[in-house]
Amino acid sequence: MRSLYLALGLLAAVPARADEQLLLRPAADIAIGATALGTLVATELLQDRLVPASCRICEGPDNSGLPGTGGRGSLNAVDAWFHDALTVSWREGASTASTVLADAIVPLGAIAGAFAFTGPSASDGAGLRAALIVAESAAVSSALVQLTKFATARKRPFVRYGHGAPEGAYAVAGADDRLSLPSGHTALTASVTTSLAMAAQLQGSSAAPWLWGAAAAMTGTVGALRIAAEKHYFTDVLAGAAIGAGCGIAIPLLHRPGALLGRELTFASAPLAFSVSGRM
Repeated sequence: MRSLYLALGLLAAVPARADEQLLLRPAADIAIGATALGTLVATELLQDRLVPASCRICEGPDNSGLPGTGGRGSLNAVDAWFHDALTVSWREGASTASTVLADAIVPLGAIAGAFAFTGPSASDGAGLRAALIVAESAAVSSALVQLTKFATARKRPFVRYGHGAPEGAYAVAGADDRLSLPSGHTALTASVTTSLAMAAQLQGSSAAPWLWGAAAAMTGTVGALRIAAEKHYFTDVLAGAAIGAGCGIAIPLLHRPGALLGRELTFASAPLAFSVSGRM
């Protein structure tokens, strides 16, 4: 994960042109967002039907996950080491903390940051455009993560080690116990923080270097908490960070002037009206 964010830091060091803006192409952005959200909703509703009955990446016997049935098995040494080093007795607290961070605090902070760090040459509506791009990055990343989870169907660490329960946060009776790879919490955190940093960089904001650092710190924190909660392996977290950061870089870049999604969207307001117009 450190090497990933080292690469992002080098990218952030490239000087940004003062006149660069982030533009939207309404029809394309709406289609992308709707497709991503539709994928999430459909796969969530059909989860029990789409997820394989047994794990595809087990690295050991496909046990029930209940106490007394698990063990390390043939788990690779890297994931085994991080599991043993980071998993804590207060794993439910770590799970709750990671969920609050990834699902609430970080996304809300990224949206607020999109409005705050628009750069000295930002045009009218720059904050709203940046916020929409951050949201689009998150949606695309989440859809990719969901599809990858269903394809890999990897059992979660608490299932492998026989630390599950019949019900509750560590229940082993449903499909969710086979959706370990990649980490969705880590991907969401990486996507919103990285897209915020990239948007600020492209708009010439002096806060961009700090935002890159915050992206690395928050993604690392959430990833570590997911391992501590025994919900994910290190490689799950690494994969989630890669998907999230990849979307966080690619989506803003596609919205540069002249790029695939870089078409102008202007905002006009009147005392009793608000209108949006686009130029394809």
